[in-house]
Formats: sequence, structure tokens, C-alpha cells
Amino acid sequence: MKIAVIAFTRAGAERAEVLVKSLGADGFLPRRYRVENFTCFDALSDITAALWEKYGALVFLGACGIAVRAIAPYIEDKARDRAVLVMDEKGKFCVPILSGHLGGANALARKIADITGAQAVITTATDINGAFAVDVFAAANHLHIRDTKLIKEISSRVLRGEKIGLVSDFELLNVPDCFAKNAEAGICISAEDKKPFEVTLNLVPKTVVVGIGCKRNAQNVTETVEEFLRENGVNTDMLCAAATVDVKKNERGILDFCERYSLPLLTFTADELNAARGEFGASEFVKKTVGTDNVCERAVCAAGAKITVGKTVKNKITLALGERKAEIDFSRGQ
Repeated sequence: MKIAVIAFTRAGAERAEVLVKSLGADGFLPRRYRVENFTCFDALSDITAALWEKYGALVFLGACGIAVRAIAPYIEDKARDRAVLVMDEKGKFCVPILSGHLGGANALARKIADITGAQAVITTATDINGAFAVDVFAAANHLHIRDTKLIKEISSRVLRGEKIGLVSDFELLNVPDCFAKNAEAGICISAEDKKPFEVTLNLVPKTVVVGIGCKRNAQNVTETVEEFLRENGVNTDMLCAAATVDVKKNERGILDFCERYSLPLLTFTADELNAARGEFGASEFVKKTVGTDNVCERAVCAAGAKITVGKTVKNKITLALGERKAEIDFSRGQ
């Protein structure tokens, strides 16, 4: 997760330097507090707008009110909001104010507290009551939440001491005692949109890797990949990564696709792809061009997935799909 640290004051700027170094973050300061390796800005509203789409977490050094007003125009919903934290300029408190669970703000606050000695101020109900938090569980296990509005419904029942239901198509580890076989509301872990309970929160494992190979400056990559996924019955919420050869790491079409669906782009050298084991559709032209005879299938294997749909050519773009084994452990993130 890319982290941006934004300070408002001179004292905050000093704290920001520590956080940038410790977190591997990028630092942003008002122009009057110019510091080496920090990006300067004139207006907080402008820099916040620029950072919102590029960073997974924003850490403000200063007053909560200033931070809240800066992010207010960009708040959408639980599924898309960035993690936002505020730390006072003296470094006494670190407060997650947005996306504590799904965005990881609570976990980041605890990490910052460990680094700086500050007090992490966690206010989410499941955390302070030590209860099962379905959104934390989902984020820790790479599960897509199909209807984030139901998070509150499930959490409310857990906090009231009610049992909730659990159905899964995958092996589960360390299941807590808040579940029961017969329940009105519950969670279903499946790639299918099943509704085993009157109130069902569907969690979809992100296990699918899409391998992509293309010529330089390929057009309509996103549309082509989307069509390929539909043809093979794969929803984009099942994707965990895209994979390709390293010479394509800056290919605009592939990057646009990954940015649209917030996917990491995994890239591998020709030698790493050649080391992948399996039977692949070979192309001498591709081998002469990038050093390996197959990009899409080999990239899927190099990313740790088992091929489920082999090399397919669409619009002069080669595509393949693979699936990683889902490892679902309730102890993660709790």
C-alpha cells in the first residue's frame, strides 16, 4: 500500500520526516517548510485531490478538522475509501478517521504507534469490544465483499451477542465461536452468488490471476480483458493480480486495466518466465522479441497460479487465466 504523509506545520514537518523514512512513504509539505526529498504544495485541497487516487493511505500531521475538510469531497463508501489517519504535531496520538478496517487505517495506526510511541486511538466498535469483524477478516484473507452495506448488519448482530451463519466452499482455519448452523444472517464464502441465509453477506476469494501479453502501445486492453473474463465466467472481483513480462511494466494499456480494478501488476524477467514449469503454447516471434516463447501462460504460473484457461488471442492481445489456492484463516487480522 502506497502511503502519503502530509504535514501542515513546521513541527508536523519534523514528525513527517520520521514517518516517511520508517514507513517508506512519500512526504508532502507546504512550500514554506521545504525539506529535501519532500514534495511541496501551495494548497492542501489541491494536493489532497492529487493524492486521493494515487495512494492507499493518507496520514495527516496536524488537526483532525483540517484533515476532515480536506478529504470530505472524496469520501464515497467503505469499498472505495482510502485509509485516512491524523497524528497531532507533537506525536502523542494517531487516530484512524476513515476506512479503519477495509482500508487498513487501524492496522496502520498501530504500526505508527509502534514506530513513534504515540497512542493509537481506535474507535471502531468491534475492535474495542474484541469482537469478530467481518471486514477485517475479509481484508486479511483477500476476500471481496459484494455488498458492503451488509457489514453493519453482520457486525451489529455479533456485537449484540447473536450467532451468525457460515457457509463456505473453501477450507477454513481457526473458525471462532460466533457462528452457528441455523442463523437468520450470515456470511457465504464462495465464487458463486449463493444466498443460504435470509441476510447473506457474500465474500468472494480473490484467487484469479490474469496473464497478459501484448505488442507495444496495444489499444483497448481493458475492454479486451473484460470481454475475455466474461466469456470465461470470471467476475473482476475474483481477480487478485495481473501478470506479464517485465519489459511490459510500463505498458499503458495494462496499467490502465490494473488501475481500474486496483490490481497489482506482477512482472517477471524472461529468465523467470522460462523457468516456469508446464506445457505452453510457444511463439518464436515472441521469443525473439521479449526472450520467452510465451508470456501470458508463463506469467500466470510464475505468479503462483495454476492455469485454468490457456492462451487465448483477442484483438492481438494474448490472455490466460490461473487460480491460486485460497487459504482462509479467521485468525488473520483479528
